[in-house]
Amino acid sequence: SAIEKEKVLNDRTQILKFNSMIRNENERMNKYVERILLQAKLDRREVHLKKVPVNLNVLVDEAVEHFRLQVEEKGGVIRAELDPEGYVISADEVHMLNVVCNLIDNAIKFSHADSTITVETTSKYEKIFVSVRDTGIGIPKNSLKKIWERFYKTDLSRGKDKKGTGLGLAIVKEIIQLHGENINVVSTEGVGTEFIFSLSKAEKEDGES
Repeated sequence: SAIEKEKVLNDRTQILKFNSMIRNENERMNKYVERILLQAKLDRREVHLKKVPVNLNVLVDEAVEHFRLQVEEKGGVIRAELDPEGYVISADEVHMLNVVCNLIDNAIKFSHADSTITVETTSKYEKIFVSVRDTGIGIPKNSLKKIWERFYKTDLSRGKDKKGTGLGLAIVKEIIQLHGENINVVSTEGVGTEFIFSLSKAEKEDGES
């Protein structure tokens, strides 16, 4: 009714709430459109990596900070455990940031509000490893092989949230493979999940020790 509309229009908190809802939905749609366009480019072999020297710790830190408010507002914890060496890798900065953000986004989706998400960088055997670990609901064994498939979405995401393209992990895997590396997952239902991928250290420039 007109009276109800009038009430809503005069209620500042209601307007702010609607505004926030619209903005969130808009951001979500933009993210999905971007993912679909990126997948199409990957399919047409149109993604050419612009490899530059990237400080991995700075990149991981940036990704973690991007999600900090979202996680902490719900009562969860997100932290970066960074190798003190602070390695420089040769990577496409935009795509690599996208990879880490997609993995954190995924961890949030499969976690309880008060879960802990840890993003870690470590060095082993001339490689650097990035791990995104959560204490969430885990992935059932029969879904583990399928999570890399395009458009595959388990029903397990928190609150049976079916929103999304189901492209996140497919894109992550392809971007990492384009860098000549690989990604693995270890998960236990009811305990949590860990995604680990490797990267090569950047070649030292001539003259560097």
